Amino acid sequence: MTIDLSELDEQRSVESSVTSQKVGYHNQIRESLQKGTFCYTLEYVPDLSRANPGVMDELRRNSELLGRDPRIAGVNIGDRVKSLDSLDTITCGCVAAAASGKVPLLHLAGKDRTPDQARAVIARALSQGLENMLLLTGDGITEQRAERFRYQESINAIRDAKQMAPTCLVAGAISPFKYREEELANQYLKMAKKVNIGVDYLITNCGWDMRKLEELAWYRDARGFRTPLVANLLMPTMGWARGIHSRRLPGVFMSDDLFNKICEEHAQGKAEAKRMAWNRLALQIVGAQHLGYAGVHMSGVDRYEDLCATIETAENLARKLPSLEAWKEAWDEAHRLADGRTVEFAPAGGLYLFDTKPAPKSLSHLPTFGCAKPSEEELAKYSRMKSLHHAVFEEGTVGASVMGLAVRALDRTAIGRSALLQLEKTTKHAALGCETCGFCRIEYLFYNCPETCPKGLANGSCAGTDENTCEFKDRECIHNRKYRLAKSEGRLDELERTIIPPVEGTRGTSSWVNHFKGKTPKVL
Repeated sequence: MTIDLSELDEQRSVESSVTSQKVGYHNQIRESLQKGTFCYTLEYVPDLSRANPGVMDELRRNSELLGRDPRIAGVNIGDRVKSLDSLDTITCGCVAAAASGKVPLLHLAGKDRTPDQARAVIARALSQGLENMLLLTGDGITEQRAERFRYQESINAIRDAKQMAPTCLVAGAISPFKYREEELANQYLKMAKKVNIGVDYLITNCGWDMRKLEELAWYRDARGFRTPLVANLLMPTMGWARGIHSRRLPGVFMSDDLFNKICEEHAQGKAEAKRMAWNRLALQIVGAQHLGYAGVHMSGVDRYEDLCATIETAENLARKLPSLEAWKEAWDEAHRLADGRTVEFAPAGGLYLFDTKPAPKSLSHLPTFGCAKPSEEELAKYSRMKSLHHAVFEEGTVGASVMGLAVRALDRTAIGRSALLQLEKTTKHAALGCETCGFCRIEYLFYNCPETCPKGLANGSCAGTDENTCEFKDRECIHNRKYRLAKSEGRLDELERTIIPPVEGTRGTSSWVNHFKGKTPKVL
C-alpha cells in the first residue's frame, strides 16, 4: 500500500490543531457505564482516504449536534472497515471530539498491523486525549498482495493498552450469536480471558436472537463478572438483509425466517418496510434494557436525526412495555410471519448454553454442554505430539538435554543454523503447518499451530466463524480442535487463563534455537 505524504501531513495538522485547543473532553461513555445510565453512541464509518475533501463534514455536523444532547454519549468510529486505505480513525476521532466535546469510542483493529504498529496506534490515540477504544482483531482483509497479512490479536492489544494507560477505557468484543458447541464455547472462553486481563466492558457482535443476548447476560452474572455489556444493534435494510442472509458479513447470522419476515415487510411498500425496521430496532433497544445491558452501540445508524427518532420510539415503547414479559410478547408479535408462525431466529438444531436462568455467581468455569469430542485422529496426533514434546523439549528430561546441546552446537555456524532451520521447517510444516515463526506456541494450543489460522490467532477464535467454519470459508476453525482436546483432557480452564504473547522479531528463525537459548517470550 502506498502512503500519501500530503495526506499524513493533513492528518497531523488536524491533530495538532485539536491538541492545541484541547482543554479536556467529557468522557460521557465512561460516566454512563459508571452511573448505570443507558448509553447510546452514533456510528461513523470512515470513508476511503481518496474521498472528497469534505468527507468529514457530516461527522462534524453530527458530532456538534450530539455534543448538545445529553442522551447520546458520543460517536463510535470504525477502523479499516471499507479498506486498509480508509481515512485514519484517530484523525476522525480528533474531529469528533473537537466538535462534540465528548470522547468518542475508537475501534482500533489489528489487521495489517505488527504488535509495534498496534501499540503505536494506541499511544497516538492516548496522546490526543482519546482514551476510549474498542480493541479488535478485525475482519478478514479483502485486499490482495504477495506476502501474508498479519493481525495483532485483540487479547494482546487489550493487555498492551492497559499496561500503557491503566485508566483508559477499553472495550472488548464478544459474539454470543453462535449455535455450534465449539464456536459458542470459544466465544465464552475468550470473553473470560478478556475479563481476566482487565477489559472495562464488552460489546456484542450484531444479531437479532434476543435469547442469545439474554444468554450472555445470564452467563456474565453466573460467573460473577461485573463487566458491563453493550449490545451492538444493526437495522437491516433490504440490501443489508440480502447480504447478511447470504452470509457475506463475517460472523453475522440471519435466519431464513427473519429474512422472510423482512421480505414480507418489504412487499408492503418501502415506507411500511422502513417503519417496521425502525420499530424492530427500537424494540431491540427496549429488550436490551430489560436484559440489563448498559447501552447500545448502533451500526447502520449514522445520522443524528435518525438516532434521536430511534431513542424517542424506544422511550415510548419502554413506557408501554414496563416488564420483560410484556416486552417478549411485543417482540414475538412483531415477528409473526404471514403463516402465523413466530420467527425462529436460530438455525435448525442451534445450541444454547442454558435452558433456565442460572443463579448469580453459581459458576466458576464454563459449564459442560453439547457432545463435541475429538476424533480418534485428533486424539492420536495430540498424544504423539505431547509425548514428543515432553521427551525432547521439557526442561529436565534427558532428551531435552541432548537436544539442547545439539541445537546450540549447530547454531554456532551459518551452515548449521541454516540446516537446522530447514530441518525444523520440513518436519513441522508437514505435521503442523509450521511457518518458522521462531516462537512455537503449539504446546498452548493442544498441538495446533496458530499459523494455520489465516489471522494467526493464538489466544482464541475471532467472531467471524460460521457454523464452526473459518471466516475465510476454506477450513474448520483451528480453535475448535483445540477446544475439543481441552474438553477431553479436562483443561478448559487453561483456555480462559493462558495469555500467549505475539510473535515479535523472530520470524524466519528456529524456534528450537530460541527455546533452548531462552529467547522465547514468556507465556502467562
